[in-house]
Amino acid sequence: MFLELIILVVAGLAIALLVLPFITFVRVHRLSKEFDVLAQRVEALEQGGGMAAASAYAPASAAVESQGEVGGRAPEGLSQAVREAVPRAPSPTPAALPPPETLDFEGQVGGRWLLYVGVFILLLGVSFFLKYAFDSEWIGPWGRVLLGFAAGVALVLGGLSLDRRGLAAFGRALAGTGLAMLYLSVYAALTFYGLIDRATAFAAMVAITATGAWLADRAGAQSLAILGVGGGFLTPFLVGGDQDASITLFTYDALLVLGTLLLARRHRWPALNALSYVLTVATLALWADEHYTDVEWRRTLFFLTLFCALFLAVLRETHRVPGPAARLASTLLWSTPGLYHLFALIITSEHPPAFHVYIIVFTLTGLIWTAFPSRPWLRVLVLLAALVPLFGYMPLPEGPSWLAANLVTICAVCGLHLMVLVERVSRRNEALTLADLLALHLTGLGLFGLLQQTLQTPFPALGGSVAMAIAALAGVLWLVFQPRDRLAALNAAALGFTLLALAVALQFDGRVVVIGWAAEGVAITWLGLRVPSRAFIAAGLTLWGAAVVRLADGYFVTPAAFSAIVNERSLATLSVIALGYGALWAVTRATPALPLATAVRKTLHVACSILSLLWVSAELHSYWELRYDVPQAYLYEQLLLSLGWGLYGASAVTWGMLRGYAPLRYIGIIVIGITVLKVFFVDLWDLGGIYRVIGFLTLGVLLVLVSYLYHTRHRETPTE
Repeated sequence: MFLELIILVVAGLAIALLVLPFITFVRVHRLSKEFDVLAQRVEALEQGGGMAAASAYAPASAAVESQGEVGGRAPEGLSQAVREAVPRAPSPTPAALPPPETLDFEGQVGGRWLLYVGVFILLLGVSFFLKYAFDSEWIGPWGRVLLGFAAGVALVLGGLSLDRRGLAAFGRALAGTGLAMLYLSVYAALTFYGLIDRATAFAAMVAITATGAWLADRAGAQSLAILGVGGGFLTPFLVGGDQDASITLFTYDALLVLGTLLLARRHRWPALNALSYVLTVATLALWADEHYTDVEWRRTLFFLTLFCALFLAVLRETHRVPGPAARLASTLLWSTPGLYHLFALIITSEHPPAFHVYIIVFTLTGLIWTAFPSRPWLRVLVLLAALVPLFGYMPLPEGPSWLAANLVTICAVCGLHLMVLVERVSRRNEALTLADLLALHLTGLGLFGLLQQTLQTPFPALGGSVAMAIAALAGVLWLVFQPRDRLAALNAAALGFTLLALAVALQFDGRVVVIGWAAEGVAITWLGLRVPSRAFIAAGLTLWGAAVVRLADGYFVTPAAFSAIVNERSLATLSVIALGYGALWAVTRATPALPLATAVRKTLHVACSILSLLWVSAELHSYWELRYDVPQAYLYEQLLLSLGWGLYGASAVTWGMLRGYAPLRYIGIIVIGITVLKVFFVDLWDLGGIYRVIGFLTLGVLLVLVSYLYHTRHRETPTE
């Protein structure tokens, strides 16, 4: 008993030493401010009103001095009495009052910093004393818990009192520390000492969370709300056991999110919503890592949908709050649909019927959400979110029994997006935006890709027919769009042209991707020239260039069943070259609409020339590589390569002269120069006998003819 009495006395003295300096500081600070304001007003009135103002203030000043000497504090009605006395002064034009004097550096150090440091040292001293008492077993488990709980309550009440007296930041920090001590006291009673059961601990922590939210609401303190919400989300993990209680956990978190939403809406605290979102995602991730099983997929998907709806409502409320904090919170909350979609795909991928239904419902919901008001770019994201996972990441189930369901899902997703575009043009009479046109191309190509992927195993010969069927659908769209939206009609025509090119390539079992990219790129370039639109032109030429790069990958690898000229590589190369010259022709005709026409034409000329040389070289190489068992086959290959390059260069120079187009002549001269270098540094050493004679004579004749053409040309009339 004696030791416990000593402990209580010491704790009381510590609390007194902690609280009394605050009270004294607050009262002295308020009295100092009263006298400073009073002196400033007297001085101002003396300057403005003379002796009349001074005499009017004399009784009030005397009252202040007498009260200060007798009681040490100003009466409650003093400032009101002074304010009532001021208007009676006969001052014609009162001077503007100066702002209240702020504390100088010395006042800051002596009046505030020393106080904060002293409080911190006192807290450390009390903590050290309590730890010593615990280690010496002066205080039992119940005493420790109750002492921590009492200290938490004292800090909360003291902090709120200081908040009301003007020390908002310091007081709220103390109150938040008190809330943390309350949580830790309950946790210690449950985990360390086993004094209470889990249900009691959970109820106590919920009560602390509710109390913290109530105090934050009354004081308008976001810091208290953050501590309360954080403690609320930690509560299930602090008192939880090894058993899975997903229904209780998710219901509790949903109520906590709803309460946080109401509190943040009331006080416009966007950071509170962001914290709630982060802690909810963390809770779901931790629970899934420990307890999720495939048996619970329905329940989990239900609560995921509930949380998604709640945080979409939170996002809507956060949008209404101005300021950078709200914008940052909104940016974070925009990840809600994406995370929900990812988790829903993972959960339903193991259950095919649910997977099919979810993809269709997700598409329909996304289209409704982006329709009023119209959000075309978000609609593109919805399309990509539905189609991209089906291309290998989370594919539709395989097998004959799932074929019909897969086809229905694919056609439903793409058909819904096409219906939105048709409805905008035909019923609303609105022109499609750039995002809508992009969605049109992605939908058509995505439909073809998914159908080709689904039908390739059971029906490998239907690829070309599928492409032609979708091309016919693009033709129908062209007919629908033509009277109302010319640009949309042109895009539908470009999509149909691309699909026809894919159909032709599939019939020859060719490089479908290369020809499709090149055809789509040229079609988009043509559309950009017709509109005109620099973005379309740049996108189309970039896509054609991507087709060229894709074509060049492994270009000189000879196929097993190689047939000269009539083969897959030749078909793809000649198609890409023809499409490139088609783009060149379109750019040439639309020169006034394209400021960079000259540079584009030169680039296309060079690219097509390089492709042509690659094709000639690859065909000769593959032809003779299969015949390397024939004597002197390598010599034939090198001779024909030199002759082929020389003929191509001479033809380019000749055509450039006839057309009066200098870049084409320059290309021919460069090719001839490369051929000459090959002849002197390769053929001169590798070829022998008649092959060297034929090569040198032929190249010499070509060079003489080219020189003759240059000498007989009197002047050049360029077309550019």
